[in-house]
Amino acid sequence: MKHLLLLLTIAALTPLLSFAQNQTGAKTSPGLTVTPATSNTSANPNRQQELYDQYHGITKKPGTQPAPAQSGNMSRTQPGKSNDRTRPERPAKPALAISKPEQAAPAAAESSTSGVRIGLRGGVTYPVFLETVTGVDPGIGFTGGVVFQFGSGTLSFQPEINYTRNALKLRFIDGLGNESIVTGATDQLEIPLLLKLASGDATSNRFFVNLGPYASYALNVSANGKTQSLDGADGRLGFGAAVGIGAALKTGPGHLTIELRGLYSLGDTDSGFNTESRVINTQVTLGYIIPLGGR
Repeated sequence: MKHLLLLLTIAALTPLLSFAQNQTGAKTSPGLTVTPATSNTSANPNRQQELYDQYHGITKKPGTQPAPAQSGNMSRTQPGKSNDRTRPERPAKPALAISKPEQAAPAAAESSTSGVRIGLRGGVTYPVFLETVTGVDPGIGFTGGVVFQFGSGTLSFQPEINYTRNALKLRFIDGLGNESIVTGATDQLEIPLLLKLASGDATSNRFFVNLGPYASYALNVSANGKTQSLDGADGRLGFGAAVGIGAALKTGPGHLTIELRGLYSLGDTDSGFNTESRVINTQVTLGYIIPLGGR
């Protein structure tokens, strides 16, 4: 009877003893050690039941063991969220192709196709005789002036204002048979109105042909460098036709021009139109022409 009362007493005191052992870390029996919980809170009741079952040798059926107690310092998980702190990498966003805005063309390139151009030209003159004229030989003169050009395509209009000297050498023989040479020249203002036909485009090297009429006004004449006035003289205002061929070489912002031109007189305001002239006044010139403003 005493033994039965002792067993009942031990069975009643076992839960309290287990609870005290969990708090103090004391041994409940030889060979059995209970590790204190890391949390400051009370032990899990399921853990107490497990210790009681171990002490009395009670074995539960598989699948009915309680879930192990979780330590107080373990990370808590929220429903619906993964306990793994490593988040899956997000797929990289496709790189957006950003096209650079087109840069405006330089001002020089825009002006190179301008429809208005201006330049200078200058060179030498030399008369070519279509038939032999007794006592007259050709001489070397000069020309120079301002060139305008309207249009940059295949066809353009090119007016000019030039100052030109056409020279001749005159041979005289006196009564004694002595020969003397007098260099004569005529200074005149020339205004050609030319149609230009050019190859290529205005930004490259070009070949061209100039064709059109011209007007001239005689300013004075000279003999061996001595100038004589033409006041009151007839036929000072003349006209004729001009034809020239040449090349325009792209140089810097403009073009360097080389031209061979011939001018043929077709009359004047006093004698009218005629084709009796046997002289072609040729000109070999260099020039430079540049564009003005934009397209």
